[in-house]
Amino acid sequence: MLILGKADVVGVATRLRPFLGQLGTTPAVDIPDSHNAGDFGYFLIDAPHPYRITKEQYERDLTDGHLDVDSVREGAVVIAPVKVRGGGVYAGDAHAMQGNGEVAGHTTDVSAEAVVKVEVIKGLKLEGPLLLPPEEDLPPLAKPWRKDEWEAVKRLGARYGIEPEPVAPVQVIGSGPTINEAAKRGFERAAKLFGMRYEEVLNRVTVTGAVEIGRLPGIVQVSMQVPIRILERLGIDEIVVKHYSLPY
Repeated sequence: MLILGKADVVGVATRLRPFLGQLGTTPAVDIPDSHNAGDFGYFLIDAPHPYRITKEQYERDLTDGHLDVDSVREGAVVIAPVKVRGGGVYAGDAHAMQGNGEVAGHTTDVSAEAVVKVEVIKGLKLEGPLLLPPEEDLPPLAKPWRKDEWEAVKRLGARYGIEPEPVAPVQVIGSGPTINEAAKRGFERAAKLFGMRYEEVLNRVTVTGAVEIGRLPGIVQVSMQVPIRILERLGIDEIVVKHYSLPY
């Protein structure tokens, strides 16, 4: 903070909204925890120091555990990739608050106690984390359907002979050296995980979700409504349905 805080903001009032900047799993390569993400980790490729990694290691071994996404707070669910034996769950980098983007390169770091419940989902292969934020943190188009809303949707569909497909909100984390590359990587991860064409992901994000900046220069949250049948295939449908108290 002393190094990065280059401008005083004396007398500024803000709100407490604590979260964990780091909550994830250990990468399969020996790097500083601060660089276990697609943006900061990019600086380690062919770097002139002992933590140098190759481009292949960068693309394969990181787990994006250092997100600085302000929705990783009380009530959130993080579904993290496992790339070392035992998973290596770790947490830290607590912040008292942060606006999306962490645009100053830092925020109000604090000490904290966090209670984390850990479960194992067998057979699920992830390239990066999935995030189920608290409902109020979801962008408007990704918010879950409530029972009365869904009944109205079904009635409208029946008028036109269409059966609406039950869906649930999921955020896919994208990361890269820039925001554009992070978003593209998020779309690619979603397409591969959900078994969709890349263009379908773009359409679903456009009309049922959003792209939000987690941290500059390259962490994004790609939100979209995902069909329940796909979540069932992945073995995470019960987690999502329970988390958002869905009417299905």
